[in-house]
Amino acid sequence: MFNRIISSLSGRGSLPFRLIRRGLLALAVGLAAAGPGRAQSAPATAARFFGLLRAGDSVYAQKKGYRSFAHAQRYYDRAQLLADRAQDTLLLAEAVFARGRVYDAWNKEPQKTVAYFREATALFARLPAQRRRYFYAKFLLAHAYDKVPDSLRTVRVLRELRQELAGQPDSLLRQVPSTVEMALTATQVRNYALADSLLGQLVRRPWVRNDPETYDYLTHYYLAQARLDVFYRRRRPAPYLDSLARLRATNLMDRVYYGHNLAELYAAAGQYPAAYAARTRAALLNDSLNNGGEVEQVRRSLLRSEEQALARQRRYEASRQRARTWGLWGLGAALTIITLLSFYLYRQGHRSRQQARALAQANTALAGSNQELDQQVAQVELLNKEIQHRVKNNLHMIYSLLQMQERRTDNEEVIAHLQTARLRVESIAALHNQLLSNPEAPDLAAYLRSLISSVVSCLATDCQVVTHLQTGEHPLPAGSHLALSLILNEWVTNSVKYADPADHLLEISVRLRHEAGATCLTYFDNGRLAAGTPPPPAGLGTQIITLLTRQLGATVHTPAGQPYHYDLCLPDGKPA
Repeated sequence: MFNRIISSLSGRGSLPFRLIRRGLLALAVGLAAAGPGRAQSAPATAARFFGLLRAGDSVYAQKKGYRSFAHAQRYYDRAQLLADRAQDTLLLAEAVFARGRVYDAWNKEPQKTVAYFREATALFARLPAQRRRYFYAKFLLAHAYDKVPDSLRTVRVLRELRQELAGQPDSLLRQVPSTVEMALTATQVRNYALADSLLGQLVRRPWVRNDPETYDYLTHYYLAQARLDVFYRRRRPAPYLDSLARLRATNLMDRVYYGHNLAELYAAAGQYPAAYAARTRAALLNDSLNNGGEVEQVRRSLLRSEEQALARQRRYEASRQRARTWGLWGLGAALTIITLLSFYLYRQGHRSRQQARALAQANTALAGSNQELDQQVAQVELLNKEIQHRVKNNLHMIYSLLQMQERRTDNEEVIAHLQTARLRVESIAALHNQLLSNPEAPDLAAYLRSLISSVVSCLATDCQVVTHLQTGEHPLPAGSHLALSLILNEWVTNSVKYADPADHLLEISVRLRHEAGATCLTYFDNGRLAAGTPPPPAGLGTQIITLLTRQLGATVHTPAGQPYHYDLCLPDGKPA
């Protein structure tokens, strides 16, 4: 466009047109220098990049010890350099993904592992042709959350993946072997129902085979099924456990991993001699794995890689700053010439000059006012985000402290109290996340599913839990979310702890409805008191429910003979 305009003015020799032509030339030079641009990766660069990536993957797959990962990181660093120069989304996604795999194998900084896999997932999501890599990266994100540990986010990501893959044809599912790893990760966080559904919906046994470049998918399939046999289905003997014991890993790190798992499964199955033998072999292999300073070697390699990446980023910023400087010089020259042209035109009419001055002053004042208002709004929004972030972090810290204290005691009564307190904090944190995502009308159904899943996961129940929700389009009264979430937490906890359902299938039903002048919440389950067992005594949970009900100005009704059936009604217009 600039070239056409300049060409149209090149034949005109008057002073104004000469000034315009020179100003446009200077402006074009400045914009060309200041524009960020984006280099496209040439086929040769892409070929070199993927060659380095394959070389690193081959070394990584050997898993001869931590030195294998340090050696693989050298190839990945060279590939990262090519991706940074090309600024191509696919190359950047693969480079970040490779770095995340090294951090995952090192297993010393799980937060960095989460950050790299989250970035890789976001980059692959922008590439429709890379759906398989997207599913793989998102699974590894769930796997990284498990190592933090953050079981809530792990389960959330796995459920998102299940929903995304559920509608895919078998031809695609056959090409996504990480579905087996998804089920294994679900068993790692003790969500056996989710693991069983993943294997049933997304996996067919003939599809599963080991891949020397990534995972032993077949072995992991047997490991996931063995955990379900022992911890979920309660099979004695466990057929998949016997199949798992006959498999042999090809590298040292996998032998250590399967040894520890076999010891745990044998112990849970009551086969204590086999558990002791497996534990002894795993301990000896683990000692040989950690000897020789290989862990420190990986740490130094990753630190050196991070420093090199930071140095490349600084050089890139410096080059952009130089480009901006040249652009500003060009823009300054253009503005100078345009100013001279404006002065020339200014002399052509006094009236037009006055109008232009008045408009300029008004625009300047308006722009200043708008800028001040924008700054104030941005400061308020930033302050609010900071407050919400601190609240979220504080809730997570309280939850982690309670969990840490729970692990440090053997007193069953203390553990039960700490679990109850942790569930209350977790229910508050889950509600806080829902209110952050949708302050006006949080997704009550999603929150209730998360709450019940957290209680079941924490209390390690033998029952399978099915939830029936009927929330409809009726929003909760303003200001009642926290109190009602704590009341629901107590009811769900009592159901999981004390209900005695038939066939070990606990069904929990929650229904929200709006009657004349009141919002009513009905809760009941299919549990019954065991024969000769008195109703659970009134404790702190009952006191909490009573105080919160009084605070809401609500009423709670429990039908006679149904200790797990509650009807809570909150009149409209009551201050919450």
